[in-house]
Amino acid sequence: MIKSRLEARALRIWLLCVVIFASAVLITARLLGFYSEASFYRLLPFLDFKLTLSGSIAGYDLPAWLTDNFSFACSLACVIGAIALAAHLIYVFVLNVYRAQRRKAAKVLRKTGYSKEYYELLERKHRKLSGSSLGARNDLCLAKAYIDGRRYDDAFSILRDIDLDRFDAKMAADYYNLYTYLFLLTGDIESARSTVALGEPFCSKYSYRPEQKLTAAILKYADKDYDGAKKGFKELLDCRPIEVRVWAGLYLGLVYLRLHKKERARKLVGFLGKYKKTPRQSEDMIKLLKKLETAYALEAEEQAEAAKSADSSAPQPADSTAV
Repeated sequence: MIKSRLEARALRIWLLCVVIFASAVLITARLLGFYSEASFYRLLPFLDFKLTLSGSIAGYDLPAWLTDNFSFACSLACVIGAIALAAHLIYVFVLNVYRAQRRKAAKVLRKTGYSKEYYELLERKHRKLSGSSLGARNDLCLAKAYIDGRRYDDAFSILRDIDLDRFDAKMAADYYNLYTYLFLLTGDIESARSTVALGEPFCSKYSYRPEQKLTAAILKYADKDYDGAKKGFKELLDCRPIEVRVWAGLYLGLVYLRLHKKERARKLVGFLGKYKKTPRQSEDMIKLLKKLETAYALEAEEQAEAAKSADSSAPQPADSTAV
């Protein structure tokens, strides 16, 4: 689901404009004489602080316009501050509504996994934002959720219908990176390479981002370039997005198994255990553990067979003659 702050950004900008406009009106109206200090205090008597200001700074007397209007300026600042506070409270309220929607989706995901109920919440948000300025960005979020739930056909459908004309360069990079990731997960390596070539003008500008580094390393893994994949995944083990860090660790574990480095894979599993995982990552962690157990079991069998062969090939002592 799209980030709450991003969804509330338009409201925040609108409220900021309201505060600036209201402040300008209050100040300008006083300068133009549309109201006086007396009328202001009759309406808001509790703001009449009767403050005074006098003296000098560095030997220069304070100007008369400041000393004569200091108390009123403080009162006016309180009114503007109250307007700003009200705008902020409205923004926080709406932001928390959006956050509650995200928390609800996350709670459903924890309880029921990638269930019908979970996707109904996401699709409801998708319908609400469809056609808005955030619609295309939310489409990417929904496609990512479909990918996590292994609903690849639905993810392809979303990505095919996205209007790229509504994307800036960064969103276009996200789009092509996600499309490449989806092709890799479905085993279509050639299409993944084609998508990388199509998105290169955009993705090259954001190649430093962890999500793009992860996809590039997965492509190397798919091409059986295990040394290159290992290097790419290891670089991401300390990256900030925890989700990317966990994926990099899981893939690195597979690389270690491919390179017959079971002990390193085992230590990596322990390292990943301390991080919070998505349900999909938890499932793949179990798969990695099973692969690791299988590798150790095969090694034990091979050692047992080798020991048995060594025993059978060893020369046996001759039977002693009866006396």
